[in-house]
Amino acid sequence: MKKLLNTSIITALLTTGCGSLNALNQPSGLPLRYHNAQYNLTLFLPASWRGYSVSVQQLEDEIYSPTEDKQILVGHTPMITLRHPQGQDSAPYQDVPILVFTRAQWDALHHGGLWPSFFAGGVMDELWHDQGFVFALSSRYNWGELTGAKEVADILEQNRVANKMPDLYPE
Repeated sequence: MKKLLNTSIITALLTTGCGSLNALNQPSGLPLRYHNAQYNLTLFLPASWRGYSVSVQQLEDEIYSPTEDKQILVGHTPMITLRHPQGQDSAPYQDVPILVFTRAQWDALHHGGLWPSFFAGGVMDELWHDQGFVFALSSRYNWGELTGAKEVADILEQNRVANKMPDLYPE
């Protein structure tokens, strides 16, 4: 009887309390769910993105070495890019490029100790974070004003609200 009671309590905790700790509120109108287990990244997309593709790149991180008077490679930052199924070389569509920083990388970036090679004069905007990673977007991600740029901005804002938490470095 005691064993049955303990099992019932554990089951109740797992199905109610514990499961709700990391539950995301799925934004209305975004029925598709992308999840990357390695980085614990979940992103919701509209139905028009059904058939989207995903690529993961490792972008180079550098620091400036005054003694050598050059940039030195110190690591890599993953970039997960979701591509709309209608995007083609002849008719590009705005991608969703999310950068995945460790907390140490994010701290180094904000204290001048890291310079991602893809930075190119932009600003890193935190989308949201969890205990292990900071998910960010370069302010220059939509510089080309491609088809779907407004839609992607809306998708990102809806996901930001679903993942609402205080910024690590508020402006």
